[in-house]
Amino acid sequence: MPIAYTVTARFEEHDVAEDFVHWLRFGHMRAVLDGGADRAEVVRWTEPEEEETTVTVRYRFPDRVAFDTYLAHHAPGLRDEGAERFPPSRGVTFSRIVGEILLPE
Repeated sequence: MPIAYTVTARFEEHDVAEDFVHWLRFGHMRAVLDGGADRAEVVRWTEPEEEETTVTVRYRFPDRVAFDTYLAHHAPGLRDEGAERFPPSRGVTFSRIVGEILLPE
């Protein structure tokens, strides 16, 4: 069963959110895809309107084995890089959620 791995980032400053999207586009997303994901998408949420900017990155892994391999071998370094570039001191908070994709198959 495919796995959805979603990272949500909330930004107090729009410019920091733009830096984050640039980092995703020009390196980080490719690294996660190379680490086993077979699809990725980035969404900047526009509704409901809030003072902070919210960006969600959703990766699809073909199965739990591929996701667990990513977690063991790729995620620690990539998470460290993200935390270094986008720490709480820049007004950024992250959350992650994992689930099984039920439809479509």
